[in-house]
Amino acid sequence: MARVILVFNKKVIKEYPFTKENLTIGRNEENDIVIDNLAVSGLHARIDKSGGTYILTDLQSTNGTFVNDKAITSHRLQHKDKIAVGKHLLFFAMSQEEQAKAKEAELDRTMILDTAQHKELLEKQAKEKGMEVSAQKERLGVISFIDGSSQGEIKLTKKLTKIGKADTSEVRLGGMFMPPTAATISRRPNGYAITATGGRTKIKVNNETITDSRFLNDFDTIEIGSHKFQFYSQESEEEK
Repeated sequence: MARVILVFNKKVIKEYPFTKENLTIGRNEENDIVIDNLAVSGLHARIDKSGGTYILTDLQSTNGTFVNDKAITSHRLQHKDKIAVGKHLLFFAMSQEEQAKAKEAELDRTMILDTAQHKELLEKQAKEKGMEVSAQKERLGVISFIDGSSQGEIKLTKKLTKIGKADTSEVRLGGMFMPPTAATISRRPNGYAITATGGRTKIKVNNETITDSRFLNDFDTIEIGSHKFQFYSQESEEEK
């Protein structure tokens, strides 16, 4: 069983075994992991379990959430990851069985070229040729259901949009095998990316099953279980 170990000033405060689908972290008393420190937001972050995958999500906290000294919006946790919340540290530990399953999943995962790196390379080449690459205006992502669902269109205004069966999901989907969080869509400076969080429900983009992250392009078709919707972007309200 995975567990989270809370540490302050190099001393272990408490261990939290992962006995349910998610653990919330924050200053408020209703959180599973309560950290009484002003640097910690009331509802700071959450760890969701989906199959053998654990996803840490920053809940738009004031001071941010860091994993191994890097700021994150959403992060797939690995054994021995160090999470920094305010002045406290949380160490994520997996059982040997979970570690073995995670390694097997990593071997099966298809490596995807990060379009952000690709864009950076193209811009660098353009500058070397004396060309100016104009910065694109920020655009707002939208998903539009095309499976007859009554949900219609949903604007992706948050840094992280969670998709799944959980009550806390921004996009709630039904289905017998639908996990609490089947996928997330993150809003990044260079576009939107969808991340599969594991579980029995397949995530497809343009009929291709994905197991990790992929940047979305206009009119990409996304399938999650029996649900189907299309992604597109539009000029954001602030820029009109």
